[in-house]
Amino acid sequence: MELQTKHTPSEIEVHLGNAAWGRRLIAFMYEFLLLVAVLLIAVGVFQGVMQLATGIAPEQLSKLMWARILNGVWVLLVCFAYFGWCWTRGQTLAMMTWRMRIAPLAGQLTWKMAAIRFAIAGVFYAPLLPLWVLAIYHPNLEPFAWCGTAWFLAPWIYARFDQDQQLLHDRIAKTRIVNSKPKK
Repeated sequence: MELQTKHTPSEIEVHLGNAAWGRRLIAFMYEFLLLVAVLLIAVGVFQGVMQLATGIAPEQLSKLMWARILNGVWVLLVCFAYFGWCWTRGQTLAMMTWRMRIAPLAGQLTWKMAAIRFAIAGVFYAPLLPLWVLAIYHPNLEPFAWCGTAWFLAPWIYARFDQDQQLLHDRIAKTRIVNSKPKK
């Protein structure tokens, strides 16, 4: 007979409860910093591999549409691989630091659930930075950047009115962010 070392999601939810709103927001900001580091490494690897494979200098490579599209796909895949791998194991580094974990409402958190959560979250979070960068260079686009900010905040506003205070992407993916026990 095998000993079960992991908590089932129902045990986590019953005994530890939902993670506090403020801790989730701070973990989200910390996650952004970690993601920037991961993406800097990923883009460096992409640039190096592309330069070796094509012999084209990085500054010339960035002018080619196909290379920019391929780089965007690579970044998206790296983001999904990072989050999917962490979520299917229960927590990202930021969640671990703030003693939270992602738990499915029932069963095991699958890659399909992670993909749904990633896609929905991406729809809300991905446009913000590019819109503000565009607004810096084209001030007439600033109203779109403010609309992007409102769109970015929509899942957090939704959570304030949700009965379990879960973010929209958690509700749709049938997951929740709960407290985790501190390591002893």
